[in-house]
Amino acid sequence: MKNITPAFDSNLLSASAEEKIDYFKNKIVRHPHLEQSYNLARECIEFSEKGEIVWIVGPVGVGTSQIGRKLWSDSRHSASELDDGEISASTSPCIAVTAPDHSDRIDTKYWTRLLGDILRAHGDILIDRKIYAPPNQFTLTHPIPYVDPRNRDFDALKYAVINMMQHRRTKLLLINQADRLLPESHPGGCLRSLQILRDLAAQTDARIVLIGSYQLAHSACTRNNWLRRQQTVHLRRYDHTNPQEFKSYALALINLLAEMPIENRLEALSVEAAKDLCISTVGCVGTLKRALTQAFQHALRTGEKMTEDFILQFAPYNKVALEIAEDTKRGERLFLDVSLDEVRDVLNATTAEPTRGIRNGPGKPIPKIATGSPGGINQRRIGERNSSRDPSGGAHGSQHP
Repeated sequence: MKNITPAFDSNLLSASAEEKIDYFKNKIVRHPHLEQSYNLARECIEFSEKGEIVWIVGPVGVGTSQIGRKLWSDSRHSASELDDGEISASTSPCIAVTAPDHSDRIDTKYWTRLLGDILRAHGDILIDRKIYAPPNQFTLTHPIPYVDPRNRDFDALKYAVINMMQHRRTKLLLINQADRLLPESHPGGCLRSLQILRDLAAQTDARIVLIGSYQLAHSACTRNNWLRRQQTVHLRRYDHTNPQEFKSYALALINLLAEMPIENRLEALSVEAAKDLCISTVGCVGTLKRALTQAFQHALRTGEKMTEDFILQFAPYNKVALEIAEDTKRGERLFLDVSLDEVRDVLNATTAEPTRGIRNGPGKPIPKIATGSPGGINQRRIGERNSSRDPSGGAHGSQHP
Protein backbone atom coordinates (compact mmCIF):
# COMPACT_ATOMS: atom_id res chain seq x y z
CA MET A 1 0.00 0.00 0.00
CA LYS A 2 1.35 3.40 -1.07
CA ASN A 3 0.11 6.64 0.48
CA ILE A 4 -0.79 9.47 -1.89
CA THR A 5 0.24 12.98 -0.84
CA PRO A 6 -1.65 15.85 -2.56
CA ALA A 7 0.53 17.76 -5.00
CA PHE A 8 -1.95 20.45 -6.07
CA ASP A 9 -2.48 23.93 -4.64
CA SER A 10 -4.99 23.68 -1.79
CA ASN A 11 -6.78 26.78 -3.14
CA LEU A 12 -8.03 24.61 -6.02
CA LEU A 13 -10.38 22.84 -3.64
CA SER A 14 -12.54 25.98 -3.57
CA ALA A 15 -12.40 26.44 -7.36
CA SER A 16 -15.25 25.55 -9.70
CA ALA A 17 -15.61 22.07 -11.15
CA GLU A 18 -14.64 23.37 -14.59
CA GLU A 19 -11.43 24.90 -13.23
CA LYS A 20 -10.55 21.67 -11.43
CA ILE A 21 -11.12 19.59 -14.55
CA ASP A 22 -9.07 21.97 -16.72
CA TYR A 23 -6.24 21.81 -14.20
CA PHE A 24 -6.13 18.03 -14.24
CA LYS A 25 -6.49 17.73 -18.01
CA ASN A 26 -3.56 20.05 -18.57
CA LYS A 27 -1.36 18.32 -16.01
CA ILE A 28 1.45 16.36 -17.64
CA VAL A 29 3.24 13.73 -15.57
CA ARG A 30 6.74 12.84 -16.70
CA HIS A 31 7.70 9.18 -16.83
CA PRO A 32 10.77 7.30 -18.14
CA HIS A 33 9.43 6.01 -21.46
CA LEU A 34 8.06 9.40 -22.43
CA GLU A 35 11.27 11.21 -21.51
CA GLN A 36 13.51 8.70 -23.28
CA SER A 37 11.41 8.75 -26.45
CA TYR A 38 11.22 12.54 -26.49
CA ASN A 39 15.00 12.89 -26.13
CA LEU A 40 15.53 10.33 -28.88
CA ALA A 41 13.10 12.20 -31.13
CA ARG A 42 15.03 15.42 -30.64
CA GLU A 43 18.28 13.65 -31.52
CA CYS A 44 16.75 12.07 -34.63
CA ILE A 45 15.44 15.44 -35.79
CA GLU A 46 18.74 17.18 -35.14
CA PHE A 47 21.06 14.60 -36.66
CA SER A 48 18.95 13.16 -39.49
CA GLU A 49 20.14 13.70 -43.04
CA LYS A 50 18.28 15.95 -45.43
CA GLY A 51 15.42 14.02 -47.00
CA GLU A 52 15.06 11.59 -44.09
CA ILE A 53 11.78 11.25 -42.24
CA VAL A 54 11.45 10.74 -38.49
CA TRP A 55 8.80 8.27 -37.33
CA ILE A 56 7.29 8.25 -33.82
CA VAL A 57 5.20 5.13 -33.31
CA GLY A 58 3.66 3.18 -30.44
CA PRO A 59 0.46 1.50 -29.28
CA VAL A 60 -2.84 3.37 -29.15
CA GLY A 61 -2.96 5.61 -26.08
CA VAL A 62 0.72 5.38 -25.22
CA GLY A 63 1.40 9.12 -25.62
CA THR A 64 2.86 9.66 -29.09
CA SER A 65 0.64 12.71 -29.57
CA GLN A 66 2.02 14.12 -26.31
CA ILE A 67 5.54 13.91 -27.76
CA GLY A 68 4.30 15.75 -30.84
CA ARG A 69 2.76 18.53 -28.74
CA LYS A 70 5.96 18.88 -26.72
CA LEU A 71 8.08 19.04 -29.89
CA TRP A 72 5.79 21.73 -31.26
CA SER A 73 5.81 23.70 -28.01
CA ASP A 74 9.59 23.58 -27.67
CA SER A 75 10.27 24.39 -31.33
CA ARG A 76 8.00 27.37 -31.90
CA HIS A 77 8.86 30.88 -30.80
CA SER A 78 7.45 34.34 -31.19
CA ALA A 79 7.33 35.48 -34.79
CA SER A 80 10.22 37.62 -35.90
CA GLU A 81 10.66 39.76 -38.94
CA LEU A 82 13.17 39.02 -41.67
CA ASP A 83 14.07 41.81 -44.06
CA ASP A 84 14.87 40.78 -47.61
CA GLY A 85 14.97 43.96 -49.66
CA GLU A 86 11.44 45.24 -49.72
CA ILE A 87 10.00 41.93 -48.55
CA SER A 88 9.36 41.04 -44.93
CA ALA A 89 7.57 38.01 -43.61
CA SER A 90 7.36 36.24 -40.28
CA THR A 91 9.22 33.01 -39.76
CA SER A 92 7.42 29.80 -38.85
CA PRO A 93 9.95 27.32 -37.44
CA CYS A 94 7.44 24.56 -36.70
CA ILE A 95 4.06 23.54 -38.02
CA ALA A 96 1.75 20.78 -36.81
CA VAL A 97 -1.20 19.27 -38.68
CA THR A 98 -3.38 16.20 -38.33
CA ALA A 99 -3.73 13.95 -41.35
CA PRO A 100 -7.34 14.14 -42.57
CA ASP A 101 -9.53 11.06 -42.59
CA HIS A 102 -10.12 9.17 -45.81
CA SER A 103 -12.31 6.48 -47.38
CA ASP A 104 -9.54 3.87 -47.74
CA ARG A 105 -8.04 5.62 -50.77
CA ILE A 106 -5.08 7.98 -50.89
CA ASP A 107 -5.14 9.89 -54.16
CA THR A 108 -4.19 13.36 -55.33
CA LYS A 109 -7.50 14.72 -54.01
CA TYR A 110 -6.60 13.53 -50.53
CA TRP A 111 -3.15 15.12 -50.72
CA THR A 112 -4.72 18.31 -52.07
CA ARG A 113 -6.70 18.51 -48.82
CA LEU A 114 -3.61 17.83 -46.71
CA LEU A 115 -1.43 20.36 -48.54
CA GLY A 116 -4.20 22.93 -48.15
CA ASP A 117 -4.25 22.21 -44.40
CA ILE A 118 -0.49 22.77 -44.26
CA LEU A 119 -0.82 26.11 -46.03
CA ARG A 120 -3.60 27.23 -43.70
CA ALA A 121 -1.73 26.07 -40.61
CA HIS A 122 1.31 27.98 -41.86
CA GLY A 123 -0.65 31.22 -41.75
CA ASP A 124 -2.10 31.27 -45.26
CA ILE A 125 -5.59 31.07 -43.79
CA LEU A 126 -7.33 32.57 -46.83
CA ILE A 127 -6.01 30.06 -49.35
CA ASP A 128 -9.60 29.22 -50.38
CA ARG A 129 -10.85 32.81 -50.45
CA LYS A 130 -8.31 34.81 -52.39
CA ILE A 131 -9.48 36.94 -55.27
CA TYR A 132 -8.01 35.88 -58.57
CA ALA A 133 -6.26 38.48 -60.71
CA PRO A 134 -4.59 37.60 -64.03
CA PRO A 135 -0.78 37.87 -63.85
CA ASN A 136 -0.67 40.54 -66.57
CA GLN A 137 -2.90 42.80 -64.48
CA PHE A 138 -1.37 42.14 -61.10
CA THR A 139 2.21 42.33 -59.86
CA LEU A 140 2.89 39.75 -57.20
CA THR A 141 5.23 41.13 -54.52
CA HIS A 142 4.73 38.35 -51.96
CA PRO A 143 7.50 35.75 -52.19
CA ILE A 144 5.09 32.84 -51.65
CA PRO A 145 3.55 31.76 -54.96
CA TYR A 146 -0.11 32.52 -55.41
CA VAL A 147 -2.49 29.57 -55.87
CA ASP A 148 -5.72 30.22 -57.74
CA PRO A 149 -8.48 28.78 -55.50
CA ARG A 150 -10.60 28.07 -58.58
CA ASN A 151 -7.85 25.97 -60.15
CA ARG A 152 -5.72 24.72 -57.28
CA ASP A 153 -4.38 21.44 -58.53
CA PHE A 154 -2.03 19.13 -56.68
CA ASP A 155 1.18 20.30 -58.35
CA ALA A 156 0.43 23.97 -57.66
CA LEU A 157 -0.30 23.32 -53.99
CA LYS A 158 2.79 21.15 -53.59
CA TYR A 159 4.99 23.88 -55.08
CA ALA A 160 3.31 26.48 -52.85
CA VAL A 161 3.96 24.39 -49.73
CA ILE A 162 7.62 23.84 -50.62
CA ASN A 163 8.16 27.51 -51.40
CA MET A 164 6.39 28.63 -48.23
CA MET A 165 8.39 26.30 -46.00
CA GLN A 166 11.62 27.50 -47.57
CA HIS A 167 10.71 31.17 -47.30
CA ARG A 168 9.49 30.98 -43.71
CA ARG A 169 12.46 28.84 -42.72
CA THR A 170 10.37 26.00 -41.40
CA LYS A 171 12.55 23.45 -39.63
CA LEU A 172 9.93 20.99 -38.44
CA LEU A 173 6.70 19.63 -39.94
CA LEU A 174 4.71 17.41 -37.57
CA ILE A 175 1.94 15.21 -38.98
CA ASN A 176 -0.18 13.51 -36.31
CA GLN A 177 -2.26 10.38 -37.00
CA ALA A 178 0.04 9.77 -39.92
CA ASP A 179 -1.13 6.16 -40.18
CA ARG A 180 -4.00 7.61 -42.22
CA LEU A 181 -1.47 8.35 -44.97
CA LEU A 182 -0.57 4.66 -45.30
CA PRO A 183 -3.71 2.49 -45.36
CA GLU A 184 -3.02 -1.21 -45.88
CA SER A 185 -6.08 -1.46 -48.10
CA HIS A 186 -4.57 0.88 -50.70
CA PRO A 187 -0.95 -0.08 -51.56
CA GLY A 188 -0.80 2.40 -54.40
CA GLY A 189 -1.82 5.22 -52.08
CA CYS A 190 0.85 4.19 -49.59
CA LEU A 191 3.55 4.44 -52.23
CA ARG A 192 2.19 7.81 -53.36
CA SER A 193 2.28 9.14 -49.78
CA LEU A 194 5.83 7.92 -49.24
CA GLN A 195 7.01 9.54 -52.46
CA ILE A 196 5.34 12.87 -51.69
CA LEU A 197 6.76 12.90 -48.18
CA ARG A 198 10.23 12.16 -49.52
CA ASP A 199 9.92 14.98 -52.05
CA LEU A 200 8.81 17.47 -49.38
CA ALA A 201 11.67 16.44 -47.10
CA ALA A 202 14.26 16.55 -49.88
CA GLN A 203 13.25 19.93 -51.31
CA THR A 204 13.05 21.83 -48.02
CA ASP A 205 15.29 22.24 -44.99
CA ALA A 206 12.52 20.93 -42.75
CA ARG A 207 12.48 17.59 -40.99
CA ILE A 208 9.17 15.79 -41.40
CA VAL A 209 7.97 13.88 -38.33
CA LEU A 210 5.21 11.28 -38.73
CA ILE A 211 3.34 10.41 -35.53
CA GLY A 212 1.02 7.43 -35.33
CA SER A 213 0.13 4.00 -34.01
CA TYR A 214 1.63 0.63 -34.87
CA GLN A 215 -0.52 0.69 -38.00
CA LEU A 216 1.87 3.32 -39.34
CA ALA A 217 4.85 1.08 -38.58
CA HIS A 218 3.22 -1.99 -40.10
CA SER A 219 2.30 -0.24 -43.36
CA ALA A 220 5.73 1.34 -43.66
CA CYS A 221 7.57 -1.93 -42.98
CA THR A 222 5.62 -3.73 -45.70
CA ARG A 223 6.52 -1.06 -48.29
CA ASN A 224 10.06 -2.17 -49.13
CA ASN A 225 11.14 -1.83 -45.49
CA TRP A 226 10.72 1.94 -45.73
CA LEU A 227 10.54 2.37 -41.96
CA ARG A 228 13.84 0.58 -41.42
CA ARG A 229 15.65 3.07 -43.64
CA GLN A 230 14.50 6.10 -41.65
CA GLN A 231 14.98 7.52 -38.15
CA THR A 232 12.50 5.79 -35.86
CA VAL A 233 11.37 6.41 -32.29
CA HIS A 234 9.46 3.58 -30.61
CA LEU A 235 7.45 4.76 -27.60
CA ARG A 236 6.75 1.52 -25.72
CA ARG A 237 4.09 0.55 -23.23
CA TYR A 238 4.96 -0.49 -19.68
CA ASP A 239 5.16 -4.25 -19.15
CA HIS A 240 3.43 -5.28 -15.91
CA THR A 241 5.55 -8.46 -15.78
CA ASN A 242 8.76 -6.43 -15.59
CA PRO A 243 9.25 -5.22 -11.98
CA GLN A 244 11.14 -2.06 -12.94
CA GLU A 245 8.66 -1.07 -15.64
CA PHE A 246 5.67 -1.77 -13.40
CA LYS A 247 7.26 0.41 -10.73
CA SER A 248 7.57 3.29 -13.25
CA TYR A 249 3.93 2.87 -14.29
CA ALA A 250 2.73 2.78 -10.69
CA LEU A 251 4.71 5.94 -9.90
CA ALA A 252 3.09 7.74 -12.84
CA LEU A 253 -0.31 6.56 -11.57
CA ILE A 254 0.38 7.84 -8.05
CA ASN A 255 1.60 11.20 -9.38
CA LEU A 256 -1.59 11.61 -11.41
CA LEU A 257 -3.80 10.71 -8.45
CA ALA A 258 -1.89 13.26 -6.34
CA GLU A 259 -2.87 16.00 -8.81
CA MET A 260 -6.65 15.51 -8.42
CA PRO A 261 -8.06 18.54 -6.53
CA ILE A 262 -11.00 16.83 -4.86
CA GLU A 263 -12.08 16.40 -1.24
CA ASN A 264 -12.98 12.70 -1.47
CA ARG A 265 -9.68 11.77 -3.03
CA LEU A 266 -7.94 8.40 -2.97
CA GLU A 267 -5.46 8.46 -0.10
CA ALA A 268 -3.66 5.16 -0.70
CA LEU A 269 -3.11 2.78 -3.61
CA SER A 270 -2.60 -0.99 -3.37
CA VAL A 271 -0.24 -2.94 -5.58
CA GLU A 272 -3.11 -5.13 -6.80
CA ALA A 273 -5.16 -2.14 -7.98
CA ALA A 274 -2.14 -0.61 -9.71
CA LYS A 275 -1.48 -3.90 -11.53
CA ASP A 276 -5.14 -4.21 -12.57
CA LEU A 277 -5.02 -0.70 -14.01
CA CYS A 278 -1.73 -1.45 -15.76
CA ILE A 279 -3.24 -4.51 -17.43
CA SER A 280 -6.56 -2.87 -18.38
CA THR A 281 -4.77 0.12 -19.91
CA VAL A 282 -2.19 -2.17 -21.59
CA GLY A 283 0.55 -0.26 -19.79
CA CYS A 284 -0.19 2.97 -21.69
CA VAL A 285 -0.08 6.14 -19.57
CA GLY A 286 -2.17 8.08 -22.10
CA THR A 287 -5.02 5.59 -21.75
CA LEU A 288 -4.57 5.74 -17.97
CA LYS A 289 -4.87 9.54 -18.01
CA ARG A 290 -8.16 9.35 -19.94
CA ALA A 291 -9.59 6.81 -17.49
CA LEU A 292 -8.60 8.91 -14.48
CA THR A 293 -10.03 12.05 -16.09
CA GLN A 294 -13.40 10.35 -16.60
CA ALA A 295 -13.42 9.08 -13.02
CA PHE A 296 -12.49 12.54 -11.73
CA GLN A 297 -15.25 14.24 -13.71
CA HIS A 298 -17.82 11.72 -12.50
CA ALA A 299 -16.74 12.07 -8.87
CA LEU A 300 -17.01 15.86 -9.05
CA ARG A 301 -20.51 15.61 -10.47
CA THR A 302 -21.88 12.96 -8.10
CA GLY A 303 -19.78 13.56 -4.98
CA GLU A 304 -18.76 9.89 -4.80
CA LYS A 305 -15.56 8.92 -3.02
CA MET A 306 -12.54 8.12 -5.19
CA THR A 307 -11.83 4.49 -4.33
CA GLU A 308 -9.83 1.88 -6.21
CA ASP A 309 -12.98 0.05 -7.32
CA PHE A 310 -14.55 3.35 -8.39
CA ILE A 311 -11.56 4.23 -10.60
CA LEU A 312 -11.39 0.74 -12.14
CA GLN A 313 -14.96 1.23 -13.43
CA PHE A 314 -13.64 3.83 -15.89
CA ALA A 315 -10.81 1.71 -17.28
CA PRO A 316 -11.36 0.38 -20.83
CA TYR A 317 -13.69 -2.60 -21.17
CA ASN A 318 -11.83 -5.89 -21.09
CA LYS A 319 -12.80 -6.62 -24.68
CA VAL A 320 -11.40 -3.27 -25.78
CA ALA A 321 -8.23 -3.85 -23.77
CA LEU A 322 -7.88 -7.28 -25.38
CA GLU A 323 -8.08 -5.81 -28.89
CA ILE A 324 -5.52 -3.14 -28.02
CA ALA A 325 -3.24 -5.76 -26.44
CA GLU A 326 -3.39 -7.96 -29.55
CA ASP A 327 -2.61 -5.01 -31.84
CA THR A 328 0.19 -3.97 -29.51
CA LYS A 329 1.85 -7.38 -29.51
CA ARG A 330 1.71 -7.51 -33.32
CA GLY A 331 3.24 -4.05 -33.52
CA GLU A 332 5.99 -4.83 -31.04
CA ARG A 333 7.10 -7.77 -33.17
CA LEU A 334 8.10 -5.30 -35.88
CA PHE A 335 10.76 -3.95 -33.55
CA LEU A 336 12.13 -7.23 -32.23
CA ASP A 337 15.81 -7.79 -32.90
CA VAL A 338 17.60 -11.03 -33.79
CA SER A 339 20.64 -12.54 -32.16
CA LEU A 340 24.14 -11.84 -33.41
CA ASP A 341 24.49 -15.59 -34.00
CA GLU A 342 21.88 -15.37 -36.77
CA VAL A 343 23.87 -12.64 -38.49
CA ARG A 344 27.01 -14.74 -38.07
CA ASP A 345 25.28 -17.78 -39.58
CA VAL A 346 24.37 -15.82 -42.69
CA LEU A 347 27.85 -14.37 -43.12
CA ASN A 348 29.50 -17.77 -42.56
CA ALA A 349 27.15 -19.67 -44.87
CA THR A 350 28.86 -21.46 -47.75
CA THR A 351 27.42 -22.46 -51.10
CA ALA A 352 26.69 -26.12 -51.78
CA GLU A 353 28.78 -28.21 -54.17
CA PRO A 354 27.47 -28.04 -57.76
CA THR A 355 25.16 -30.94 -58.57
CA ARG A 356 25.48 -33.08 -61.67
CA GLY A 357 24.26 -31.37 -64.83
CA ILE A 358 24.75 -27.85 -63.44
CA ARG A 359 27.82 -25.93 -64.52
CA ASN A 360 29.19 -22.70 -63.19
CA GLY A 361 30.09 -19.87 -65.48
CA PRO A 362 28.67 -16.81 -67.17
CA GLY A 363 24.99 -17.21 -67.81
CA LYS A 364 24.84 -20.53 -65.94
CA PRO A 365 22.58 -21.40 -63.01
CA ILE A 366 23.91 -20.41 -59.60
CA PRO A 367 24.07 -23.19 -56.96
CA LYS A 368 21.53 -22.89 -54.17
CA ILE A 369 22.54 -21.92 -50.65
CA ALA A 370 22.58 -24.83 -48.23
CA THR A 371 19.87 -24.25 -45.63
CA GLY A 372 19.40 -27.61 -43.98
CA SER A 373 22.95 -28.43 -42.97
CA PRO A 374 24.90 -27.05 -40.01
CA GLY A 375 26.32 -23.66 -40.80
CA GLY A 376 23.58 -22.91 -43.34
CA ILE A 377 21.25 -19.93 -43.20
CA ASN A 378 18.93 -20.05 -40.23
CA GLN A 379 15.68 -19.18 -41.96
CA ARG A 380 13.25 -17.24 -39.82
CA ARG A 381 10.36 -14.89 -40.35
CA ILE A 382 11.05 -11.18 -40.26
CA GLY A 383 10.47 -9.93 -36.72
CA GLU A 384 11.03 -13.27 -34.99
CA ARG A 385 13.78 -13.61 -32.43
CA ASN A 386 15.56 -16.36 -30.54
CA SER A 387 13.84 -17.63 -27.44
CA SER A 388 16.95 -16.72 -25.50
CA ARG A 389 16.42 -13.04 -26.20
CA ASP A 390 14.62 -10.88 -23.68
CA PRO A 391 10.84 -10.54 -24.25
CA SER A 392 9.27 -7.45 -25.77
CA GLY A 393 8.89 -4.60 -23.31
CA GLY A 394 12.10 -5.41 -21.48
CA ALA A 395 14.63 -3.00 -20.09
CA HIS A 396 15.66 -1.66 -23.46
CA GLY A 397 14.81 1.96 -24.12
CA SER A 398 13.45 3.44 -27.33
CA GLN A 399 15.53 2.20 -30.18
CA HIS A 400 15.86 2.08 -33.90
CA PRO A 401 14.46 -1.08 -35.48
